[in-house]
Amino acid sequence: MTVSEEPTPAVLFRPISGTRAFEEVIGQITYAIRAGYYMSGDKLPTVAELAELFRVSRPTVGDAVHVLARAGVVEVRRGATGGIVVRSGNVPAALVGFDVELRAREMIELVEARRPVEMELARLAAMRATEKDFEQMAEAAAMLHAAQEPDDIMHAENLFHYLIGRAARSDMLARYQHEILEAKAVLMNSWTVRLDPVPMAVLHDETLAALRTRDPEVVRAAMDDHLRDLEDTVERMRRGRDRDARRSAKAST
Repeated sequence: MTVSEEPTPAVLFRPISGTRAFEEVIGQITYAIRAGYYMSGDKLPTVAELAELFRVSRPTVGDAVHVLARAGVVEVRRGATGGIVVRSGNVPAALVGFDVELRAREMIELVEARRPVEMELARLAAMRATEKDFEQMAEAAAMLHAAQEPDDIMHAENLFHYLIGRAARSDMLARYQHEILEAKAVLMNSWTVRLDPVPMAVLHDETLAALRTRDPEVVRAAMDDHLRDLEDTVERMRRGRDRDARRSAKAST
């Protein structure tokens, strides 16, 4: 895949092996949507085409599409001009949990895994991104500025990072990033912390400005600030949890 090319469905969707075909079909389709390869209004391959790409049965794909349709992610339209059409890139956290076993993971492990992957993707994106890539990142940042609801905030924030992953042109790293972002979506869905889009939007603006310089040191410093924001929040939560545990233990003695 060259820098200017978008992946074809044959590249984007991989054959599935194993006993969790239904969950994996959902996982691969939601990845393609969350990462921005298919936007609202775009048409996915047909059930028959997806079954061939995934090397699973048509009923398995059909069941997965039905779940996505019930969640409001896609719409199945009938007729000659119909098909599986993306309704929203905002995939519910309950669905992304199908892809990998996420709920047992601790957020502190997540931020540890996230840093090296996101740092390297940003470095590569600064080298390989096209102007179109930067424009798409700017659109995602603008979505974050306008977002008010938690789901919209997280959708815009995740899309920005997926676009960095796409601009890096590293399929393997992008897959690691996808797993991390899905884990983040599931874990943050259980948070009671209110997300403030204003400082988040500023961080994303600064990150995009750094990427546009294509200077590795500028990019590294900007991403360090960007990633530390969540890391500091997680550390405060960990300290609060430990403090509550000590108080509970003291009260029970």
